[in-house]
Amino acid sequence: MLFYRASFQRPVHCPIDPSAIKMLGMSFPGGTASLQENALATSFIRLIRVFLAAGLMLVASLAAATANPVVVYDGKTGKVMVAKDAGKPWYPASLTKLMTAYIVFQAIEQGKITLQTKGTVTTTSSAPPPSKIGFLPGKEVSVDLALKGLLIKSANDMAALLAEVVAGSQDKFADLMNKTARDLGMTGSHFVNPHGLHHKDQYTTARDMAVLSYALLSKYPQAKEYYSRQYLKLGKRKLRNTNYLLRIWDKADGMKTGFICPSGFNLVATANIDGRQVVGVVFGTRSGRARAQKAKVVMETAASYSASTSIGDLKNEIGTPPNMRKTVCGGKGLRMVNADKFSGWGATFGKFKSAAEAEAVINGIQAVKVNAFRSAGSGVVRIPFTKDFVPVTFNISKTTSKSLCEQVLQAGGKCEVVTPSVFASFASLSGREKARGGKASSGEKKRRRRKRRKPASDK
Repeated sequence: MLFYRASFQRPVHCPIDPSAIKMLGMSFPGGTASLQENALATSFIRLIRVFLAAGLMLVASLAAATANPVVVYDGKTGKVMVAKDAGKPWYPASLTKLMTAYIVFQAIEQGKITLQTKGTVTTTSSAPPPSKIGFLPGKEVSVDLALKGLLIKSANDMAALLAEVVAGSQDKFADLMNKTARDLGMTGSHFVNPHGLHHKDQYTTARDMAVLSYALLSKYPQAKEYYSRQYLKLGKRKLRNTNYLLRIWDKADGMKTGFICPSGFNLVATANIDGRQVVGVVFGTRSGRARAQKAKVVMETAASYSASTSIGDLKNEIGTPPNMRKTVCGGKGLRMVNADKFSGWGATFGKFKSAAEAEAVINGIQAVKVNAFRSAGSGVVRIPFTKDFVPVTFNISKTTSKSLCEQVLQAGGKCEVVTPSVFASFASLSGREKARGGKASSGEKKRRRRKRRKPASDK
């Protein structure tokens, strides 16, 4: 097939397999001869972009990347569909606030406080760093508003305020947190503060967060009124829920996020999938969007699984939580794949604005699919001439690649089988980008300028 580059006055041959064009759904009404220089600037980039925009899910090899703890369970029965490193110690970050909320609802149930009870912001409750509402000392805040700040905005100052309202001090509230953890059977957890800011002695496990979230769902279903909201309105301020999953997946309906550098991005998420309440616990991703993508993929895939083991039957491990600071906040260890490594058959699975999201999709499927792809190559690749990333698997057979996509499609995702010739075409495009020093065509530069003029997207 004949292509033209906008920066040249002569045709440039690019060995694109015609079957790849057919697979991608591209057509040129005027035939190859009608491709003109003034159209190629966008056509060339469009080919690259469409090439890997195949879907949102991936079944990867077990060696694709490091898989962090994951638990998926049935929210109605408490039975587990998937558990990966469920008992591994981890820093909870703001998932701590689920315990704070549980104790607050428990205090309301016991008649000790009401939603209308007001607490006064003190110097100690206003001291924690953001995320926070920012009320000044002396301000009176209702328990209802503080719960909204806690579960929607993940406000550290509201966690501290609620702790002081319920127990008189944050230290006494920590004691209450640990007693409650023991009562619930959270044998791998210990709490020092009500908000989750880092402390080496504050830790949990995915198993324990599954126990806690199930208790909250079962005993205090009214909490959903808080954590399922998209926004918290405070006067003229409109504070967005920190749970990005609520914005990208219409089946998602709540729970809680958490992040500090030592823990990475954590999430407990709930979703209604074909009438089944599915709850996912995901630890240690690289970004807020990555944890949402990983939670979506593990919950969506596991939703069709049978569940027999109770959460309480999962075992906690003894040890020290890993410190994810270098990986998450230092950008270490991301698995990128060079296009010249592609071989055999494979599949591509979606286009993402960050490598972290693409990596999370791989890790998510790795956690929920124990399958025959142990010998496959997989990882994250950047689409040439763009800033987009895709998860990809390769070096598998034609039969396996088709079976892979069938599984993905059955789970509700999208998948595109990739032939060896298409992989070769992609490698050729990647090589041409290197030859040009990574410079984009004039059409791509114009597209980027137009994009920059649009309103900023959610971060």
